[in-house]
Amino acid sequence: HRQGAGGGRAGMAQAQKPNQPSLSDVLEPRVLIPALEESPELAAALLEHLPQGDQSVQGLREVLRSPQLAQAVGQLDHVLQSGQGRELTSSFGLGFGMGSQGPAAVAEMLASIQEQEDKNRPPAPAPDPEPKVGE
Repeated sequence: HRQGAGGGRAGMAQAQKPNQPSLSDVLEPRVLIPALEESPELAAALLEHLPQGDQSVQGLREVLRSPQLAQAVGQLDHVLQSGQGRELTSSFGLGFGMGSQGPAAVAEMLASIQEQEDKNRPPAPAPDPEPKVGE
């Protein structure tokens, strides 16, 4: 009987796993490099964080493909998914609770980053209202 109960818990754990990306999935060079090519503003924002001699699109591509970045992203992903990232994320100024573990914690962090970016982005100018027909 115990074997069935343990198997049931394992099955429940698998069923509860959300189908959400890891940081390694999100920060995959195959995804980021085309995004940088499509958005010069994004590339420019990232370039300023590179060392002075490497502030070029080619330098950015090299960093994104580097094993060092892949390792750092993997470590950050592990910290977030293990539920131990509360202090780390608060040091980034991200105000989310870290109540989740696993991929849900990564999704919470990404949503918090998006929310912070949306707050910091200046509002788009309101479109001019179109005159109604007959006015």
